[in-house]
Amino acid sequence: MSDRGRAGSARTLPVAGALILSLIAAFPASSAPVETLAVEAIRSGMEGTGRTVFQGDRLEEFRVEILGVIENAVGPDQDLILARLHGEKVEYTGVVAGMSGSPVYVDGKLIGALSYRIGNFAKEPIAGITPIADMLRLGATIGIRPVAGLAGTGAAETPAGRAPGPDLLARFLAGDGGPGPASDGSLDPARGLDAAAAGMPRGAGAPAASIPSIQPIGVPLVCSGCDAAVLGYYAPIFRAHGLEPGPGGGVDEKAVPGAFEPGSAIGGALVTGSLSLIGVGTLTHVDGNRVYAFGHPMLGVGTLDMPMTQARVLHTFASEAGSFKIANATRSVGRIVRDGLTAIVGEIGPAPPTLPLRVGVTTQGGRREFAYDILRHRAWSPVLAAVSTANSLTRTTEFDMTSTLALRARIDVEGHPPVEYNDLYAGANPAQAVHLGLANEIGGLLGLIYNNRFEDPRVRGATIEVEVLPEGRVATLTTLHASRPEVRPGETLKVHATLRLYRGEERAVVFEVVVPEDVPAGEIEILVGGGTAMDSVDRRMQERMLAQASSLGDILRLIDRRRRNDFLYLRIARRSPAAIVGSDLLPGLPLSIFSVYNSPRISSDTTLISESPILEVDRPLDVVVPGGRRISVRVR
Repeated sequence: MSDRGRAGSARTLPVAGALILSLIAAFPASSAPVETLAVEAIRSGMEGTGRTVFQGDRLEEFRVEILGVIENAVGPDQDLILARLHGEKVEYTGVVAGMSGSPVYVDGKLIGALSYRIGNFAKEPIAGITPIADMLRLGATIGIRPVAGLAGTGAAETPAGRAPGPDLLARFLAGDGGPGPASDGSLDPARGLDAAAAGMPRGAGAPAASIPSIQPIGVPLVCSGCDAAVLGYYAPIFRAHGLEPGPGGGVDEKAVPGAFEPGSAIGGALVTGSLSLIGVGTLTHVDGNRVYAFGHPMLGVGTLDMPMTQARVLHTFASEAGSFKIANATRSVGRIVRDGLTAIVGEIGPAPPTLPLRVGVTTQGGRREFAYDILRHRAWSPVLAAVSTANSLTRTTEFDMTSTLALRARIDVEGHPPVEYNDLYAGANPAQAVHLGLANEIGGLLGLIYNNRFEDPRVRGATIEVEVLPEGRVATLTTLHASRPEVRPGETLKVHATLRLYRGEERAVVFEVVVPEDVPAGEIEILVGGGTAMDSVDRRMQERMLAQASSLGDILRLIDRRRRNDFLYLRIARRSPAAIVGSDLLPGLPLSIFSVYNSPRISSDTTLISESPILEVDRPLDVVVPGGRRISVRVR
C-alpha cells in the first residue's frame, strides 16, 4: 500500500471514533431510573399522559383516559391496556401511523407504549397500550447477535430444499398453474417456473374484507426517490407486515443527532442511498444504550440487525382513512437487534453492515449510477433488491415500457465463485412491465441464495448493469416443422422455425441435429422455444433438482445453468426412464439401473421421471421469444 493509502486509512479511524463519541454524548450511557406501573395495578378511570412528536422534534403531550385492560388481547398472557386519547391534536388526527411506541405515564410511572388501534374509520381516538413489562421482557431475551449482521439468514434443514422461513418475494410472485401445452401445441410461457420472467402479475390478490379488529398502529414507510408505480406494485408485501408506504424525505446525513428520549421519532432503515425506505415510529424507553420502541413488531422477524435512525417529523397528515406522519431520517445512530411481538429493541452505537447494491443504467442519453445499502435479511433482501432495481430503471428519463433491457448481473458470495447472470428482457406480456420482470429476476436470484438450507450465505454485494435498448425486441414463434416425418438413428434432421418480429418481418431459424445412434425406434418429441417456455416444461424437474441439491454450491450451479430469454432452444426427448440424482439428471437409464434407483431398499435423493431428454441445442438471438412449439417425428 502507498503512503497516501496508509494515510487515508489512518484518517478514517479518528473520524469513525469521533462519530461514536458524538453518539455517546448525545445518548448518555445510563438514563435516570424510570418507575413503571404493572398492568395488574391499572384500573378503569385512571388518567395519564402520552408523549409524541407531531412536527419537527418537539415533544408534545396528550391526555390519556384508561378504559380498562383487555386480557390475552395480543396472545396468551399478552394483555392490552385500552385507553381514550384527549387533546386538540389527537382528537383531530385520531390515532396516527407513526405514534406506535409513544410512551404513556400514569402518576409519573411508565405503563407502556401506545401501539394498537381499534377498527377502521374510528370516530374517536381509542387505542391499545402494550404494557412496559412485556416490552422489557423481550429485551431480556437478547443474546449473541448474529455474525456480520446477517440476521435471519441461517436456516434449518427442510426436505423442500429451502429454509422454513418466508421467501416474501417468491410468495408474492407465486401463482397457480403448471407447465403444459396449449390446445394448438404451443408452449405457454405464463405457466413457467419463474413467474417474473413469464411476465405474469402476482401478489395482486383480492383485498381482505374490512373486519373490525384490534390491530397494530401502522408504521409509515417513508419513501424518498421512489417511483409511485414501482412502490404501488410491491406495496402489498409491505402492507402485509403493517408498513404503510407513503411520501417522506430521505436520510439527512448532515443532521446532528438530537436528544433521543421517550417520545422522540425513531426509524428502522430498510434501504438507504439513491432510494430511502425507512419505517418510522416512536421511542418508548431508554435503558442505558438499549432502547425500546413501537410496542408491536415492525417486520415480525425476531432476531434482526437493522440500521436504527432518528427522524424529524415534517408534518402529521390528518385523514379519515388513517392519519400518518411524514418524516426525514438522520444517519444511523445504532442498530435494531430484536423485532418481536411486543416491541422493537435497539442498541445505540455503530451501524450494522448492510448489503451494497450498485445499479448502472446505460441509455442513448448516457449512463447513470445508483448506489443502495439494503437491510441484510433472507426474507427482505430479495424484496428490497427488486424494489431498488426497478426504481433505478424508472428513474432514467429515456426508459419507457416498450424498451428492451439487456442485463448483466453479478452477485458475490463469500467462499463461492461469483454468480453471473446475463439476459435480455422485453415487454412480451402487457400484464407486467418489462422493468418489473427484470427486477423480480434479481430478487429471485438473491432469494435462492439467501433461503438455501445449507449455510448462512455471506453475500458481499451485487452489481447490476442494464442497457436500455429503445426498440421492442420480441418475436413470436409462428411455425415449426421438420424436414421429414421419419428419421433413422445417426441421420441429420433439419428443424425449421419461423419467428415473427414485433411489428416487423419474419425470420427463419434452422436447426440441424444428428439423431444419436442409440435412440431406439419409436416416436420422439421436438420442442423449440425461448428460455422461459422451455423452463416451464421442465418446471417439475427443476424443482426436484433444487430440492435434492446437497450444497449451496449445487444451487449456484443450477442458477448458472438457467436458460436465457435471448436464446432459442431445441430439445429432443422420448418416453424413457430417467432419474434426477441429487441436482443432476441421468437420462435414458437402462431398466436394470432404473430398477436399482426404484428399489424400496435404497434411500437416496432420487426422483424418477418417465421422459428422457436426448439432446438440447441452442441458438443465440438478439430478440426475446416468449413462447414455443412442439412437434413429433418417428425414429425407424
